[in-house]
Amino acid sequence: MDFIIKELKSVNNPRSIHGIYPYRGKIAALDAEQILSQMPKGSIVLDPFCGSGTIVYEGLKYGLHTIGVDANPIAVTLSNGKIHIPLSFQEVKDEVDNLINKANALSEVPTAADYPTSLFHEKSLDEIMRMSVFYDEMSDYVKACFLGTIALTARGCNDYKWTSSTVGKNIEPKRYIPFYEKLQLKVKKHFLPIANDSTVYYEDSRNLDKIIKPNSVDFIFSSPPYFDCLDYTAYYARIIYDILGYERIQIRSRLIQNFENYKEDMKKVLDKLHKVLKPGGQVIFVVGDKKIHGKVINGAEYFQAISPFKRYSIMERSYSGTSSKVFDAINKTERKEQIVIWTK
Repeated sequence: MDFIIKELKSVNNPRSIHGIYPYRGKIAALDAEQILSQMPKGSIVLDPFCGSGTIVYEGLKYGLHTIGVDANPIAVTLSNGKIHIPLSFQEVKDEVDNLINKANALSEVPTAADYPTSLFHEKSLDEIMRMSVFYDEMSDYVKACFLGTIALTARGCNDYKWTSSTVGKNIEPKRYIPFYEKLQLKVKKHFLPIANDSTVYYEDSRNLDKIIKPNSVDFIFSSPPYFDCLDYTAYYARIIYDILGYERIQIRSRLIQNFENYKEDMKKVLDKLHKVLKPGGQVIFVVGDKKIHGKVINGAEYFQAISPFKRYSIMERSYSGTSSKVFDAINKTERKEQIVIWTK
């Protein structure tokens, strides 16, 4: 099908579930919507790099059967949290209140690792660590809100000097942020339940054929990992990995963000995408120019060179209404964004 894709002047959407956590490099919901809304109702749509689940969630609004895949546990937790929101807010409220009561009743509290200890007010961290004891008991939605509240609290403890997506300097003295209260507010703010017809897999898309049948997907829509290797385990994610006791280095080694191996790894993914896509199905990749070693590389040309698909079209547009536009002005670069559409 021929997609009509407009350049949006702004992609800000204040009332959105996607503000639940400051996930880096996520596609804007309004941008995803304009493509998803054109797909026939009932289509099976796969996002092989689903990140925090923007495409997976937004596709449900248009009666699509969405599938998300990611090798980052934080991404999978956030995606599942968005698609598994209970229909009753009272159910969520009761769960959080019960967790807070259990956390306050603990006689022993786990000791946090050195890195998060240095970033939080002592009392805020105590509340976080108490709540972390019950992480495995939390529903998917509350887990996602818990992670988002950790990021929000870290920023607040440092006097809100950090941006919403990056961790800045360690600011002293620390400001006390009431974690329990912020969690209660977050579960209320982002309570936007939706009829669920989605599946999210914690898997490496290089192994896509292990979980997706051949010739079974109508559309593949994704904003793949940046090939200038944005670290999806850094900043707020690093804080969370330390608090939950995850092996961050091991997780990072599984992700496609090593520049030396990026082309080889992404080619493996594209080959698997070709295998699971139905004949006549389409792949939509939102990619962008990147500046590497002082040279601007065209994202569409980069991906087309390693693609197994013979039929393709490319649409190009300028960055608009995003932080990238600001940084490009600072760095005196002119970058474009491309939407590559392959047809099997």
